[in-house]
Amino acid sequence: MTSSRSDERNPLSKAWSRPILTFGGLLVAYYAFPLKWATDSVVAVGASLLVTVGALSLVGTVMIRELGSVRRGGPGRSTRVLAMLLILLVMAASLTFFLLNEIRPDEISGLETRTDALYFTLSTMTTVGYGDVHAEGQLARALVCVMIVFNIVVVASLVRAQTTSPTRPRSD
Repeated sequence: MTSSRSDERNPLSKAWSRPILTFGGLLVAYYAFPLKWATDSVVAVGASLLVTVGALSLVGTVMIRELGSVRRGGPGRSTRVLAMLLILLVMAASLTFFLLNEIRPDEISGLETRTDALYFTLSTMTTVGYGDVHAEGQLARALVCVMIVFNIVVVASLVRAQTTSPTRPRSD
């Protein structure tokens, strides 16, 4: 009786492990991605690159498995895919803002670390915007505008699609 009960819970917990693994893999890749290729030692850059590639390989494998689940029509699939896409969006935007700040330090005021970039991305996406980290340069402001429009159009549409029930065909 205990084994059948754990088997019943296993598919759902296993399925939700994919967004968690996606988040973990992207977070590791985000923080491990080497930036100072010319000044760091070859060993340090190689190790960082190896960790980054390993983490991205994990993410790729998890996403491929999730796509297979979507094709098979697994339970809760669209919610999990939405979660995974939002995680990917947050991490990609954070890395974009961080790299922009590395190239042009005056574009985003208060952004100094990868955590600052993640914080800036999340506060912008959630429209909290405390103002301690903010876009000052035109390129950074343009990227923020793109992210806001993307959030309004795409993310809101995805959330709406998840929260509205499909219309049932009328029987005449």
